[in-house]
Amino acid sequence: MDLQIHVQQLLVELAKDDIGAGFQAAAYWHGEPVLNAFSGSADAAGRHSVTPDTLFVVQSCSKGIISTAIHILVQQGKLAYDERISHYWPEFGANGKEKITLRQVLTHTSGVPLMPTYADMRLITDWRTMVCEMEKLEPIWEPGSKSGYHGLTFGWILGETASRADGRTLSQIVHDEICKPLGIEKSLYLGASSEVESRIAEISGDAVPIASMPDDMLFKRVLPPALVPVANPEWNSPWFHAAAVPAVNIVATAQALAYMYASLIGEGVNGKRLLEPATIAEAMSLHFEGIDEVALAPIRLGLGYNLSQAGDVMGGNPMAFGYAGLGGMIGYADPTNCLAVAVLCNRMKVGRGKRSPDRLVTDLIREKLKSC
Repeated sequence: MDLQIHVQQLLVELAKDDIGAGFQAAAYWHGEPVLNAFSGSADAAGRHSVTPDTLFVVQSCSKGIISTAIHILVQQGKLAYDERISHYWPEFGANGKEKITLRQVLTHTSGVPLMPTYADMRLITDWRTMVCEMEKLEPIWEPGSKSGYHGLTFGWILGETASRADGRTLSQIVHDEICKPLGIEKSLYLGASSEVESRIAEISGDAVPIASMPDDMLFKRVLPPALVPVANPEWNSPWFHAAAVPAVNIVATAQALAYMYASLIGEGVNGKRLLEPATIAEAMSLHFEGIDEVALAPIRLGLGYNLSQAGDVMGGNPMAFGYAGLGGMIGYADPTNCLAVAVLCNRMKVGRGKRSPDRLVTDLIREKLKSC
C-alpha cells in the first residue's frame, strides 16, 4: 500500500536534518495492519538507528494504556467506576479525599493534581513512598466540580487502587491483561527489564520551558521542572526505565501501541478484543467538556481517554479517543473509521505547531486512507 511508502518518506524527511531524532508510526485499519514505518536515530549522537523493535518512552500516552487496564478490571468486576477509591484503599481517604471515586480520577476531576514540592526523579520511582504521598494529598477543588490535568498523580492513584483491588502490581496487570493476550510482551513494558534497556531510545532535544513559568502557576506545581525531560537526564537512566511511573514512563513500540487501540474497537485484531462493546462505549462517552484548570485549554474527556475535538491530531471525529505524549506523540482509536494509530518520537522540540510529527503523520494517514 502506498500509505507505507508515503509515511516512510515523511519520517525520513523529519529525521534528515535533525541528528538524534527518531520516529516510529503504525496504524491498523479495519483490524488489519496497514503501516509500520520508522526512521532516524535512537540516540542523541546519531550512532544507532531506530528499528521496528526500538522502544520509546511514550510519556503521557502511558495514561491511555493504564486506563485500558483499569477498564479491564472493571469489566472483570474487580473495580467499579462509581465506587470510592477509599473503599479499595482506605488510607487514601485522608484529608478530604474519602468521597473521591474511580470515575473522578479517570476524568481528572478528583482535585488532587499537585506534586510534592520536594519531589525529584528518585522519589517518583519509589512506589511505596509515592503511595504515601498520594495519601497526604488534599483536594484543591471540590472533587467532581472541575477537571484539571493530573499529570503524574493520575498514575499512582489508579495504580495503587488497581493493585489493592486485584492483588497484582499495575505492571503485572498491564503485562497479563494487555500485553500477553495481544502477544506484545516484548514490545510494551511498565517497568522495563535490564534485558531490553539497549532497545530504549534516548530522549534529547529542547527542555520543556516549565521553569520559566510563574511559581504560582498551577501547571508548574502539577509538572514541576525537577521532573520533566529534557532538563532531567535521569529520564534516560536504566533505573528510571525499570521503575513504574505509570502516568508517563511506559516504553513501547508504535506497533504495540496501535495494536492495543485497534483491539478496543470494531472486531478487534485477529479475533482479539480487550474490552467488550459496553465497556468501551462507557469509556469513550463524554464525561467532561470545558476548560482544563491546569492546562487552561479546552478539553473533551471520556473515562481515562481524551476525546477528539475539532482541529486536533485525532482528526476531529467526536468518537475518537486516545492520549497524546510530550514531544509530538499520540496513540488513538477512531471507531467510526475503524482506525487505530500510534506515532512515537524521542526528540523533544518546543513550538513545532503544525510541524509536530504526530500532526504530520496522522494527517497523512487519514488523507491516504480516504483514497483507498
